[in-house]
Amino acid sequence: MNVVIVDDERPIMQLCMKVLELQGHSVEGFTRGEEAVARLLASPADLLVVDYRMPGLSGVEVVRLVRAARPDQRVLMITGHGTAEVVADATEVRVNGLLFKPFTPTELVEAALAALKT
Repeated sequence: MNVVIVDDERPIMQLCMKVLELQGHSVEGFTRGEEAVARLLASPADLLVVDYRMPGLSGVEVVRLVRAARPDQRVLMITGHGTAEVVADATEVRVNGLLFKPFTPTELVEAALAALKT
């Protein structure tokens, strides 16, 4: 599986990358939504793992921009904010999965695989 991860918190992005790489996946990480959008518009990925709240482009904005060009892009949104607003925003942009921080490596792997199937 080819995965793009975007989270403005570099340690979280790197941890997600390492977990999925250890599962045998090809992973690229970004700390800015703009960089991830440019990458995904240039070349598709099987899965986008994106943080909800980031400076610059938010996770929701990243999903909207990518889906405008690639409507079938699979998305797993991660967030440390378990509010009704987050759930509503994630539902509005039709993410394939929503994972709340903190999460375990096993939960990340399971959520990523589930997002590919929904």
